[in-house]
Amino acid sequence: MRVFKTKWFTKAAKSHAIKDSDLCRAIDAVMEGKADDLGGGVYKKRLNQNRDRAIILAKGGDHWFYTFLYAKQDMANIDDSELSGFRELAKHYACLADEKITVLIKNKELVEICHDRKN
Repeated sequence: MRVFKTKWFTKAAKSHAIKDSDLCRAIDAVMEGKADDLGGGVYKKRLNQNRDRAIILAKGGDHWFYTFLYAKQDMANIDDSELSGFRELAKHYACLADEKITVLIKNKELVEICHDRKN
């Protein structure tokens, strides 16, 4: 299993004081079914003592991408058009070959986290 966060998510998580270790624990919870499955490879997970929400995109359960973060107080939920956009993005992530992921990491568009996970 490989877990990534986007460049945008990296900045947002830092401003919300969310550590990579918190994100790794959250992925474990998602894999246990403790997240909202929004369909089409899109998941919503509560973070930071229920103050924040993360949108996570999945690629067949082997690759997970933290993509969007928002504070519960600022936004109740994502709307239908945003969900549609995330589902479309999940399709693109699902087609990424490992070589392309490596390029995205080198270009600092993705950051790989949870290196020690064995799931």
